[in-house]
Amino acid sequence: MKVRAIVDMIGCDFEEWQIFFDSYQAERSRFVKNETVIQTGDKSAEVVFEILDIDGLTELSKRPDIMDFEAKHSVTVDIQAE
Repeated sequence: MKVRAIVDMIGCDFEEWQIFFDSYQAERSRFVKNETVIQTGDKSAEVVFEILDIDGLTELSKRPDIMDFEAKHSVTVDIQAE
């Protein structure tokens, strides 16, 4: 399934978010393919990808460091089917 994630950040900028997002790319690659990150503003991005394993991706998204970063920086992600 191909999806688009609309990412909005209040407490960080795109560069800070991307550094964190890239830090767990190896883990994400087990669950998604053809991932493309597009900066859409100083505090926003779109990530387009195909989901290979929705359960694995859901579990990864619940990882404490990811949830903490998103809460600390008021990051919201809106997933839309392509």
